[in-house]
Amino acid sequence: MKILTKKDIIASYNAIKHKDHKSMYVYHIDLLDQRLQHLKNEFPKSVLHAVAIKTNNLPEVLSYIVSQGCGLEAASFEEVKLAVNAGCDPSKIVFDGPAKTREELEYCNANFQGIKINANSFNELEKLLGLKNLNIGIRINPMLRIDSPDIFMVSGKGSKFGIPITSKERIVSNIFASPSINGLHVHPGSEISSLEQHVSCIKIVYDFAIQINKEIPNKIKWIDIGGGIKPEQDFDGNQKKLTHFIALLKKYCPLIFDDFECITEYGRFVHTHCAYAVSKVEDILEYHEPHIAIIHLGADLFLREVYSSSPPSHQYFNITSTDRQLQRYDLGGPLCFSGDFLAKNEELLKLQIGDVIAITACGSNSISMWSEHCSRKKPIIKYAR
Repeated sequence: MKILTKKDIIASYNAIKHKDHKSMYVYHIDLLDQRLQHLKNEFPKSVLHAVAIKTNNLPEVLSYIVSQGCGLEAASFEEVKLAVNAGCDPSKIVFDGPAKTREELEYCNANFQGIKINANSFNELEKLLGLKNLNIGIRINPMLRIDSPDIFMVSGKGSKFGIPITSKERIVSNIFASPSINGLHVHPGSEISSLEQHVSCIKIVYDFAIQINKEIPNKIKWIDIGGGIKPEQDFDGNQKKLTHFIALLKKYCPLIFDDFECITEYGRFVHTHCAYAVSKVEDILEYHEPHIAIIHLGADLFLREVYSSSPPSHQYFNITSTDRQLQRYDLGGPLCFSGDFLAKNEELLKLQIGDVIAITACGSNSISMWSEHCSRKKPIIKYAR
């Protein structure tokens, strides 16, 4: 699956640039389409792909996802409403998140019949009692440590997500007591490096579903396997495909596509390489080496890059320079705090004030995480095909 190269970005930018912009965010719908088609081609047709709204919540993007027959995964009640506004059928909406209120759940029961709700705790299951218009799943914490950055690892002791699999007897009693509980959910983390560990977590929940259905046939109708796979590049510079992961899933969970409706929640895998951002260079500070280039995007658009212990990676290009000389720069953002640096010691074509810096792989967890610190406006948002 194609990713945007410097040549692609220059061509795209030249086609849509606006002389007055300070910064711009460009989302390529054609690349989104490639990734959605890959999901639909690699997985069996029966699988529901509920793309995570939190990763990219632009209404135009959500509407396109829905238009391609996919669903949407909401991590809040506000995102449920975004999904409905995008035209998503409630039966294709998955409502996750650890802080659902009783009022929100009752509203879903009254207005979004058939929506899938993944209960995060026993207390939440109590809130769901008597709500008969919902498809209720239980999020299971498989209690299996995986090779995921600590900040994104949600399987194991201390996680705020899911009921530990060690509470199996109590989970079963709740399942047997409620006719509306008909699904199980597992999402052990994000940025998972080991596909084998990932599938091992899914297998724990898959085996649990098989066990329950031996007691009450067809009680568990669907298994939500979450997301969490990294959007890595292969040796040819393309985004890697899911072929190996699906082969492992079929090997260790052989009936998951036959005996259950399978649901995915891919976010970063779908969106990361679909967008880029550009910013004009506002100032260059030459007091020391490397020089500091001040641009109009920083910790406002790239919160994880600046604040996180496991930041995403990007490539940076000077796309307007005619100077072939290379020089190293620290890229400082526009916000009024000293930590607002997007990159350090980055080698670029020599910069002048007014040059344009392009930043790759901005499709996920950027525009949807926009920070209003310093009350700056969002970049201009454009769409390309």
